Amino acid sequence: MKSTLLAAASLFALMGGAQAADLPRRAAPPPVIAAPPAFTWTGFYAGVNAGGAVGGDFRVATTAPRPAALPPSRAEVSAAGFEAGGTVGYNYQFTPNDGFVVGVEADAGYSDLHRAYRVSAGATQTAIGGMKTDTYFVTVRGRVGYAWGPLLAYVTGGWAFTEIGARGTVAAPGRIPTTPFNTTIPVDGYTVGAGLEYLITPNLSVKGEYLYADFARDIRFRAFGTQFGVRTGLDVHQLKIGINYHFNLFN
Repeated sequence: MKSTLLAAASLFALMGGAQAADLPRRAAPPPVIAAPPAFTWTGFYAGVNAGGAVGGDFRVATTAPRPAALPPSRAEVSAAGFEAGGTVGYNYQFTPNDGFVVGVEADAGYSDLHRAYRVSAGATQTAIGGMKTDTYFVTVRGRVGYAWGPLLAYVTGGWAFTEIGARGTVAAPGRIPTTPFNTTIPVDGYTVGAGLEYLITPNLSVKGEYLYADFARDIRFRAFGTQFGVRTGLDVHQLKIGINYHFNLFN
């Protein structure tokens, strides 16, 4: 009797294990991996920049009206110095991650481009002085570029504004007495360039930029009872670096 019960119990145990093996098992669901957010340059930004002139010239030339005793003349002196200031702008990227980017940017800062000069005409006629832009330097530009994720390459162009200062003395015995001068003339023109910008964090980018600017203005003035015409200008090649903070208001 005992052996019969033991055999029956063993049989039921084997049958229960077989049925349990046939039941579906509760497995944990696979982990859900969220897709990374789409990357975009769209949004407002602000930052600081600094740079220096790597070439360029101050220019001055006589124009009409011009006294008969004064022959046509033109002079150039090279420009050298630095610029530093702030930047604000807005970008719009058409497609996330990789795609075209358009935007507008304005920067303003202090400019210290300068060069001393000494000009002689004959044994007695001389002009000694200097030209400078120790004042503001402003640009308002459009930007068009292409982004590969956090890297943006772009071209830029627009309007630029500054002031050219001239100081010194002119001596021409027999024609005009030794005369000091010190004047500042606002000038505007155009600027074009290109650059690279890289987002090192979602909010912070660094950039390197090349800009060429050309300024000019015609001036009419009266001195010593005579009308004078002068065209003054400046062309400058600049290399700049900058840091921008991106607010990501619409991302």
